[in-house]
Formats: sequence, structure tokens, C-alpha cells
Amino acid sequence: MKLYEYEGKLIFSKVGIPIPKGIVTEGRVVWNGKAVVKAQLLEGGRGKRGLVKVTDDVNKTIEEMRNSGIGKFLVEEVVEHTREIYMSIMMDRSSGEPMLVSSPQGGINVEEASDIKTLIIPIERGPRGYDIFTVEKYLRVKGLESVIKGLYKIVTEYDADLAEINPLAVTDRGVIALDSKVILDDNALFRHEELLKEIGRKEESDNYVELDGDIGIIGNGAGLTMATMDMVKLMGGMPADFLDVGGGADKERVKECVLKVGNNPKVKKILINIYGGITRCDQVAEGIISAYTDVKKPIFVRLVGTNEEEGWKMLEKVGIKFYQDVESAVGDVLR
Repeated sequence: MKLYEYEGKLIFSKVGIPIPKGIVTEGRVVWNGKAVVKAQLLEGGRGKRGLVKVTDDVNKTIEEMRNSGIGKFLVEEVVEHTREIYMSIMMDRSSGEPMLVSSPQGGINVEEASDIKTLIIPIERGPRGYDIFTVEKYLRVKGLESVIKGLYKIVTEYDADLAEINPLAVTDRGVIALDSKVILDDNALFRHEELLKEIGRKEESDNYVELDGDIGIIGNGAGLTMATMDMVKLMGGMPADFLDVGGGADKERVKECVLKVGNNPKVKKILINIYGGITRCDQVAEGIISAYTDVKKPIFVRLVGTNEEEGWKMLEKVGIKFYQDVESAVGDVLR
């Protein structure tokens, strides 16, 4: 499971890796002076897309990014620094041991770096003083012990496939992680429920998965959601996600799910397939309508079950297309 930058930095702070002062927000913030505003996306290349900006007007910059469909932002202090380096620890497939990868060149794709040092660290002993000295000497930077031990702990104790800092800034107050990339092993998430709750991803890890397509998918029940995805694929489309709202979802849960899917910049249209048993169709409709103004993307809703007619009337009133069969809904989505 990929973590957002702010989630990765929360783990960094737990293991002793220095990070900038900052705040996570979905709207306006109280912030005096210059800051870095970063859109929170589970993909790279944000800087090239104008989604990482140094600004004197934080709220204006947030509003401009929100117009691109972004829903969450990390606002941080501007960190003055003299150098940027690269450092990560990942599991080495050939040895089955953690491998430290470092480069004196930060802020670039590691594949493009011409100067890289790798170091295998056996799990049974962890990073020794000699290992840390070797890396510091290579990078010409002192004070890396907390960073190296922190990344190692994330991989070995939090079951991360990758813990990366790019760039790691060299400042007059030590090194500071300006970015984070953490990928947790999906098969080990059950061991870290407290961590997932702390970073707000417990429910998401169970019910939400991002994919590579452009059709947002929301359903209630894993089986119905999977069947909806399969039908989209069979009819020539590509799902952008799997999102199960769960049984008995109320209007707030539905609104939250529509906003989550709608704020994914890859999503062009949203397909919602709900069978209302315990879930009431009028509550579903109310949740969809609450999110509709902010999402600003076409929504197609197959809605049947308890209080379905009330739900249909509510959707019709605001111009959202609704259907009684999923085939018709998918057909219109893919037109």
C-alpha cells in the first residue's frame, strides 16, 4: 500500500527522522509567511505538473490546486539548505535482506543518478556504526545515524517494501527529509492496524484500492463492486479504483467516498452501483448530492432497493443520471 507524503512523514517522525514543520489540510489554513504547498497524490511528477509550489499566499495556492481536482494538501515551512541527497532502504530480492541505497544527487529519479552506493544490512544485526560511517563518508555528510536507523526500522518493523527520502536536505541544523515515499507490504497490513488507524487509512486499506484507469468505481459490498469493475472492463473501459462503501453506509460515508474518488485527478467519470438492503437509497442519494458540487465530474448511479423512488427523485432534481440496471449505466459512462 502506497502512503501519501504526509503519512510517510508521520512514520518518519515516529522513528526519529527529522521532517519540516507542517500541517495537512483540505481547505483554508492559518499560515503566516512563505510556505511550500504540496498536493497529496499517490503518484510522482507533482513538481512538473505545478502541484508543488513555494508561495507567499498559501490559501490562494490551495484554491488554485483545488480547481485541478486535488482534495488534500501538505503545507510546510520552507527549509533553506545547501545540498540535496538521496537515501532509501528497500528489501533486496536476491539476498532477502534490507538494502540501503544512497546518492549524493538528490531530487532526481534514482535510476538517473550516476553515483549510487548500495549496502546490504543483515536483519539479524541491523546498521552498525561502521555502516553509518561508510555512508556518511561517501555522501560527505555527518549526522545520518537517525535517518539510516529510522529507514531500517520502517522496513523491518513496519513491513515496508520501500522507505525513501528524495530529497534529504543538508542544512545548518542537520539533515531534514523534504519528501517521503513509503510503500507498505499489503500482506502484512493486518499486523499494523494501530498504525493504519493513526494515519487514517484503516478503512481505506480494507475498502479502497487505486488502479490505472479513468472510470471511478463505487459499490456496496465487495462482490457487487468487483462485478461492476468487471463489467466496465468487458465493455471496453478501465476502472480507476475499487471502493466498497460497506453495508449500511449513511449519507456521510457515501459523501466521503464520492469525494475520495472524485478527487483522484485520473478519474474522468464516476460510476456508482448500490443495492439498498440495509443501505437506504435516499441516504445514498443525499450523500452523492452533497459531494456533487465539489467533485464537478459526471456521476452515473445505478440505485435500487430500500427507498429507491425517493432516491431517484432526489438525483433527478439535481440532474444526476440514475438507472435501474447496471448495463445501461455502464453503457452511458463509456459513451
